[in-house]
Amino acid sequence: MNTLEMLQDLLIKDHSLTREQLTPEAELSTLGVDSLALIELMFQVEDRFGISLPDDKVPDLVTVGDVATFIDGLLMAAPAKQD
Repeated sequence: MNTLEMLQDLLIKDHSLTREQLTPEAELSTLGVDSLALIELMFQVEDRFGISLPDDKVPDLVTVGDVATFIDGLLMAAPAKQD
């Protein structure tokens, strides 16, 4: 499962959206994801992906694809886990 699909799963669960609505181009505001919901989503992202969000401001995330790209960037920057 890729980042976009995992993000879609979170949004489907909490916002009663369908996968078809959650295309990479879909704007969060038109999906009912306001700034508070986005903050809550970011906490879920931290838990689900095992990453920490930067202390500085999260960039402006307008679309579902923006959020997935942001998560991918954090995953790439995260240190590799040692088994």
